[in-house]
Amino acid sequence: MTRRKLPTGVQTFRKIREEDCYYVDKTAYIHKLVTACEHCFLSRPRRFGKSLLVDTLKELFEGNEALFRGLAIHKRWDWAVRHPVLRLSFAGGSFKRPGQLESDFADQLTALEDDAGLTPRYSTPARRFAGLIKALRQQTGRRAVLLVDEYDRPMNDALGDPPIARDNRDFLRGVYGMVKDCDADLRFSFFTGVSKFSKVSVFSDLNNLTDITLDRRFAAICGYTEADLDHVFAAELEGLDRKTIRDWYNGYSWRGGCADTVYNPYGMLLLLEAREFRPYWFETGTLLRAFFASVPYQWYTDNDIAHYEGYYSAVFYAHFVGAGLDVVAEESTSRGRSDIVVRHPKAVWVFELKGGPGSDASPAGRAGRAVAQIAQRGYAEKYRHLGLPIHCVGVTFSDEDRNISAFQVERH
Repeated sequence: MTRRKLPTGVQTFRKIREEDCYYVDKTAYIHKLVTACEHCFLSRPRRFGKSLLVDTLKELFEGNEALFRGLAIHKRWDWAVRHPVLRLSFAGGSFKRPGQLESDFADQLTALEDDAGLTPRYSTPARRFAGLIKALRQQTGRRAVLLVDEYDRPMNDALGDPPIARDNRDFLRGVYGMVKDCDADLRFSFFTGVSKFSKVSVFSDLNNLTDITLDRRFAAICGYTEADLDHVFAAELEGLDRKTIRDWYNGYSWRGGCADTVYNPYGMLLLLEAREFRPYWFETGTLLRAFFASVPYQWYTDNDIAHYEGYYSAVFYAHFVGAGLDVVAEESTSRGRSDIVVRHPKAVWVFELKGGPGSDASPAGRAGRAVAQIAQRGYAEKYRHLGLPIHCVGVTFSDEDRNISAFQVERH
């Protein structure tokens, strides 16, 4: 078996292909995506391959045929048709202070205008953005492609300062709202982010987006399947126990169950490089770490919680034994299950999560109702046989500041 370079941390499709790195071919999904819808939205956790997917779309629509030779899409694409591509990324910016988002957006627009040799005709950001899209159509005779990576970073970055988060949200709502007005000049648009919870407010004026986050057809558009490991990374797996690999890095499913699960690509690549089982995905989120940091159970460490981030908007199942911690997250109240269960050798936590505001505007009141629901629907009963303390936890989220607003814990 031929060994290649591991693309650890590489988010550039061209670099992966030209430097002969391992590449998991996602172009069959991409072909299905660009033929199924014109304006799409995808939510996935951080470090799950979204930026690479966006970059692959860019190279595809720009018609860089040589990069796609040997891939699933190569013989199914018209390489004679090239579209101008506008790519915006908020992944690397800092948006915690007033004016940072506006400045970053203006800089990105200037770079795109310079690349196209265009002079802006409008002064307001939204009009300037729309003007660029229309000008590209007139200049090239082809409809433009818009790719926006980490659309929600400006809001998430400022969660500790709700007024700035709201200002960032309102600014982007105005910008994104122009996309619908430019529909005739756009061939395709694609937005990615880690969250769905702010999707409605940010995209309220862009109501023609197709949300593929939980679409069964695209469940594996990011991440590695079991077949991908066998086909692509077989040469790297020698000496690593497959079951242990599965327990640590597999188990993510956006189909609502355990079928067709995918491996976290970031953790998987670092494992193959370092040959050591560790929670490499620590940076993916903070919700559960924030909660456990505020309750007095010291045997939970950052490494324990690092295994999992509760992206409440996504449906996925994760089972980890590397730190003796099991986590199950499902879209499940209609099926008689809680939202999250955390099992530890010393205790069990059963979570019920509530958005706001609901009929009871008090966050503490909603947290209390969430705890009561756990008892009323018997969510904790299946864990009684373990003989462990069971903590029922009601957690409420604020729609306003996009954070945990209250929680209540009862021991049963």
